[in-house]
Amino acid sequence: MMIIISIVQTLVILALAPLGIGLIRKFKARLANRVGASVFLPYRSLATLCRKEMTVTKHASWVFRAAPFAVLAGALILAALVPTVSAAGTFSAWGNFFLIAAVLMLSAIFLVLGGMDTGSAFGGMGSSREMTIAALTEPALLIVFIALGATTGSWTAAGALTSMAGTPWFLVHPFLVFVFAAFAMIVLAEGARYPVDNPTTHLELTMVHEAMVLEYSGPYLAMLEYAASVKYLVLAVFLANLVVPAGVWGAGSSLLFGAFCFALKLVGVCALTALLESMVAKMRFYRLQEYFTAAYLLALFGLLLSLIF
Repeated sequence: MMIIISIVQTLVILALAPLGIGLIRKFKARLANRVGASVFLPYRSLATLCRKEMTVTKHASWVFRAAPFAVLAGALILAALVPTVSAAGTFSAWGNFFLIAAVLMLSAIFLVLGGMDTGSAFGGMGSSREMTIAALTEPALLIVFIALGATTGSWTAAGALTSMAGTPWFLVHPFLVFVFAAFAMIVLAEGARYPVDNPTTHLELTMVHEAMVLEYSGPYLAMLEYAASVKYLVLAVFLANLVVPAGVWGAGSSLLFGAFCFALKLVGVCALTALLESMVAKMRFYRLQEYFTAAYLLALFGLLLSLIF
């Protein structure tokens, strides 16, 4: 039964990941007083890419071809380990915080290697920027996970979420607001969203994620775009579950109520992302160190308070 719950949760996230991107684009269009494209357009875009022919430069090695599979595998593992729909299940029980951080880092490394492999100027530039961002993101992410583990007494994502569902954290552990704020900043960075990156940019000099996938086409590009949407949806919904742990199936809620709450959190996360991206501009790359320093200090302050109280 537990393995079935894990498989169903993973399939739900994999099925809804492109819808999340479609909802963000739809909300951004409405905030700009436009009708916007259909929320199902990302599904059609991925299907179109899968039907197109791939063009691979003769200078590319096996690394270029292996990178999309490695990045997609990392997204699939993340969808299985992180509790989004349910806190129960076999896969969620394996979701150690440090394992989740390692999967995120390995996916970034393979993406960087794929961007560098062709030797293109923009691929190398995007890869260099991505490794700089990763080096600034990972310490803050680890501090966030350590703070959650120290506060809840569990070092798995599902265990921490179940522990927080029992008592309201804003009454028992109000200092977690600093940890959640830092985690939100990290989620935006991991998802290549504003203010760290522009997911729809066509200007090569401002690209980070898009520069690394510039040489990819056809099914390879579809795999990378799909993996990015899965990673962002998983992390964003997990953050929403931490902030509002009520309604998570397996953590004190029924299946029907849990499905309803998951739908609300999915729409809410997409709406907040669209609102944020409509209000802020992308930061200059050399100012990102200030952004990640703020995230690190917020997480560290939350950790210190958790150890004191």
